[in-house]
Amino acid sequence: MSEPSRPHKLWAQAPAWAQWVLIVVAGGFAGLGQAPVDQPALTLFGLAFGFWTIRPETSLSHFWRGWGLGFGYFLVSLAWIIEPFLVEGRGTAWLAPFALLAMAGGLALFWGGAFAVIRGRLGLWACMALLLAEIARSYLFTGFPWALLGYVWIDTPAYQMAAIVGPHGLSLLTLVLAALIAGGGAMFRLVVLTATFALPFLPAPGPHNSPTGEGRPIARLIHPNVAQENKWNPDKMEAIYQRHLSLTHAGPAVDLIIWPETSVYLPIDWARREIADVAQGAHVVVGYQSRNPAGQYFNTLGVVGPQAELQHEYHKSRLVPFGEFVPFGHLAALFGYDFPEFSAGSGPAHIDIEGIGRIQPLICYEGIFPQFVGRGEVRPDLLILITNDGWFGAGQGPAQHFAQARARAIELGLPMLRVANRGVTAVIDPWGRSRERLDLHQRGALDAPIPKSRAATFYAKNPWLGVLALTGLLVLGGLIRAQAKLSLTPRGGTSRKP
Repeated sequence: MSEPSRPHKLWAQAPAWAQWVLIVVAGGFAGLGQAPVDQPALTLFGLAFGFWTIRPETSLSHFWRGWGLGFGYFLVSLAWIIEPFLVEGRGTAWLAPFALLAMAGGLALFWGGAFAVIRGRLGLWACMALLLAEIARSYLFTGFPWALLGYVWIDTPAYQMAAIVGPHGLSLLTLVLAALIAGGGAMFRLVVLTATFALPFLPAPGPHNSPTGEGRPIARLIHPNVAQENKWNPDKMEAIYQRHLSLTHAGPAVDLIIWPETSVYLPIDWARREIADVAQGAHVVVGYQSRNPAGQYFNTLGVVGPQAELQHEYHKSRLVPFGEFVPFGHLAALFGYDFPEFSAGSGPAHIDIEGIGRIQPLICYEGIFPQFVGRGEVRPDLLILITNDGWFGAGQGPAQHFAQARARAIELGLPMLRVANRGVTAVIDPWGRSRERLDLHQRGALDAPIPKSRAATFYAKNPWLGVLALTGLLVLGGLIRAQAKLSLTPRGGTSRKP
């Protein structure tokens, strides 16, 4: 091993608390690469600094270095988590900072564990350890794959590679680039960061002379834009429902109409006749809450047919912890605590709608799971996601939620109709573009042709093969590089500097 550089020596002499603060700040820079900033160069800079700090032996343990980097990253990228606590005002606002700190600190444990395992080893070891940490948080304890590292590329042409290697493959490439920057020279760092900074300004990917949509079914997306504090106000619910009906009837007949999540406050059997009357013969996808004879409550997506018949129902399967259910709530019930919660459906599911094709219905939170969307026995023709982003505030939360919907379309080569009560309502094509959309502060009905799907992507058919092949190539490249270095070392000599 070569002798540490002067900057590394100075770093090793700094107090442990100062090192930790700087590492947290670097993690915060890395978090700025996520929407709405959408600048992956900041993520590479922050991660590269974190990798640079791995090598020197200091009084700050490897675990706390990784935990600090992750804490900064999640503190910045998940700052929107405070928004739901502000909806109810003073009653819950005081909990907001504690919720954010707990979330960031809990997720940072995965990064801290990764740094503890590699114990100062650089290069591919560090990249693989952090990749495994990102995969682990996507699956363990119900999973939370929000703000995966690879998502910083969604607003650039680079994310089209996710159609081959998936979101975790893009996370691995992000980590490898950061490691190369950490170990490269000043000119290399400047070139890579400058090129990365320019990527979001390049033209959108995909065919620019795409079909006009002639002959394709027309969908009407209902975007009521209801503030969350008004949505469940008993004095306003009927007026909000009437707004949906009015927007549904505003325009010529179309083939499919989609309402957002929990848009019907009445039992669906009471409302379906009225919904069908204004739909002018179209099928209507609606969101509502339902209850079965066993007393279970569900967050439900239903399809109302032209004759007012309820043709299909899908119950949300991926529920929000502490929002829609309490983890280990059955244990709390043994001690007399009874928390009202939703029951989970049995998705992923597929629904056939006449004249539209086979769809995969998704409700809000479900769209963030790469392992859930597009998975099932058959490939859908279309993704339909209904959501209520009113809980997420007006900035970071809706932007990131929408970006992850675009990621699913790119990865699978499938179009998505995304309909939000508040947030972004959009038609997303299989390249992740949204030329027809209604944004956060708009209200209206959006009529647009439903894009055609692409052929099934490599990732859609082989979810893990792409990232495994990429890992194999990187390992092979590392072995070849190590062998080349070994062959250049004089016999009987040493690579250690005097």
